[in-house]
Amino acid sequence: MKHRYRALPLVIALTGFAVACASDGGGDELSRNDTTTTAAPRTTANDATITATPETTDVDDATTTTSPRTTADEPATTTPETTVADETGTTTTAPRTTVDPTATAPRTTVDTTTTSAPRSSIPQRGTDSGLPPGLITPTGIPVAVTGRTDSGYLVRTPCGHTAEVSKGVFINGARVVIDPGHGGPVDTGAIGPNGLVERDLNLTLSRAVLDELAGRGISAVSTRTGDYGTLLSVRAALADDLEADALVSIHHNAPTWAISEFPGSEVFIQSESISLPRADSARLGGLLYEEITTALASFDNVAWSRAANAGVLRVLSSSGTDAYGMIVRPTVPAVLVEYGYLSNPSEAALFATDEYIRVAAIATADAIDAYLRTDRSGTGFVDRPRIFDPRRAPSFCEDPALE
Repeated sequence: MKHRYRALPLVIALTGFAVACASDGGGDELSRNDTTTTAAPRTTANDATITATPETTDVDDATTTTSPRTTADEPATTTPETTVADETGTTTTAPRTTVDPTATAPRTTVDTTTTSAPRSSIPQRGTDSGLPPGLITPTGIPVAVTGRTDSGYLVRTPCGHTAEVSKGVFINGARVVIDPGHGGPVDTGAIGPNGLVERDLNLTLSRAVLDELAGRGISAVSTRTGDYGTLLSVRAALADDLEADALVSIHHNAPTWAISEFPGSEVFIQSESISLPRADSARLGGLLYEEITTALASFDNVAWSRAANAGVLRVLSSSGTDAYGMIVRPTVPAVLVEYGYLSNPSEAALFATDEYIRVAAIATADAIDAYLRTDRSGTGFVDRPRIFDPRRAPSFCEDPALE
């Protein structure tokens, strides 16, 4: 069934365009070096191997950071969208962010419906010590637990510091980690011509995906629950610490390329070697590409942007390793999804609607569900890798209040 949708007139000259995020996912992707990057645009005639790469900004381990803030007047973030039960069986609420199609930026509303995700059979980290692998802090921040103190727990903060919290909702056995790309005042990601900010759009869609997964009985947690920066290494380590079955990083692309009748979604996957993709990452990527492109193609009156070699592919640096931080860092199966082009006026207008969030979230959850419960392989595989070398640039990370 086609989704009736009135697109904005296509304008090739883009306005209000800040941090772009094309094939590099808008700034949450970085090589193995613990530094931030900005990539200068470059083009080549050989679209099968190297594509034009936009200017980007990354937040990673070499960013300038500040000490964790613990003052009482620190504004709290929303409660987490994850619905992970603690040891007493209590659950957190699941706020949902919706997008007003007439507005220029997402509007956040809180859904007070309480749902719960089943507790996995995976034991707590260090059963003898009683330490969970992670917890949701009182202000709604998901963190890995690194130790215990007389009065609480030592945790790894979003900016990579060690801090103490007195309590939290334990995360045990989350099967899926959802990563809303970008975050914070510096790392906004792309900004659409309608003022829609990728940082906010990614979080909105991630919350909807988590709601969908919870409804299917699939336990999941987010790397970010509000508008704050988080290091790539911390995001990746959270998925590894939780021993997740899958990590999905959510992004929206830029700049705009050729206009197409079919969505230009891209899914970046992990490498097994310089010549081979990692099989589990590739299968997850193929399912996401199949479900997402099929779902988005149901919208009428959208002039999509699409690169010549869009699909499920690896992106390698010139040294032959995976170029993006959220791909190379995790040891768990990981993918990075670029749903479409926020820089494209026609797509940006669609992305600002509640219907897009609903359709994209269902498609994403369908793919994750199929990955966990079937042996389907998906579609859209591109054999030849894309080549991309990020360049270094400074950035900034400031920890939110944890309680």
